[in-house]
Amino acid sequence: MKKLLGTLTVAAALVVSGQAMAEDYPSSNIDMIVPFSAGGGNDTFVRALQPLLEEKLGEDLVIRNLAGGGGAVGMSRAVASEPDGYTLLAASNAMLTLEAMGNVAFAHDDFDFIAKVVEEPYVIAVGGDSQYQNIDDLVAAATSGTRIKVGVSGVGSSAHIAAVAIANRTGADFNIIPYPGGSEAISAAMGGHADAVVLGGAELRSALESGRLKALAMTYDQRSDSLPDVPTFQESGYDLTLTVWRGIAAPKGLPDEVEQKWVAAIQQVIEDGSYEETATNLGTQLAPLYGDELDAFIDQSAEVMREAAGELAK
Repeated sequence: MKKLLGTLTVAAALVVSGQAMAEDYPSSNIDMIVPFSAGGGNDTFVRALQPLLEEKLGEDLVIRNLAGGGGAVGMSRAVASEPDGYTLLAASNAMLTLEAMGNVAFAHDDFDFIAKVVEEPYVIAVGGDSQYQNIDDLVAAATSGTRIKVGVSGVGSSAHIAAVAIANRTGADFNIIPYPGGSEAISAAMGGHADAVVLGGAELRSALESGRLKALAMTYDQRSDSLPDVPTFQESGYDLTLTVWRGIAAPKGLPDEVEQKWVAAIQQVIEDGSYEETATNLGTQLAPLYGDELDAFIDQSAEVMREAAGELAK
């Protein structure tokens, strides 16, 4: 009996201690793992938020770039960390791509998603002087025997998966060509070596603004403020919504009190307008989601990625 009482006392003490730690959070520096090299989309997203969040949370946010394996190295480190709020992940749809391709041992359910902060659509674009004036023209050509070449950035990349999803939902028989990077895929479309290119809207922005490329459709569910003249796939009758999103996640088991402190800090940064201009300059737009709405969004996005990855594996 004494042994049982002692065990229960220790367990109760641990619970109380854990609650106290969560209430005192944060009390030291917080590591933010960026699973890609410095200068990329995830990195610039977090570095722009860094000083704003430090001000709200009262502790330093230490950014650690752990690149490799298309993001797998950093994500694996994050998922194996203690869920105490002192190691977080700069999350993006790249996680769902790796999961869908079967390239990692973890799944999105192994993380607690704190917030989706920004997003941008995938855009399918053609050369500025292309004969294809809209997505219906391109799909009609691809379904009537014309071999439409579509450039993407890298084998198994999120853009590759997005292109497969577009082909799957439109019924188009695209010849998808992975290039070493986005710039090469853009150059191919501008030079006529590819009929079209699929990339994130921010990456295509310069070529679209100059007229060297022309956007046919985007994967948002409604038109974007940054690309107001580009129709959605939904407008053309294709059931496809897919975004390049960026946010913050933690290893599964994050205390609710810690999650709520992060949500409150992010909400304050968004509501006071201190991040909005930066987000726009980065070619993204604010699209915050939290809690159950965020979980539903992640699950839906993962399903689209799995579907596309299945087509890619055939």
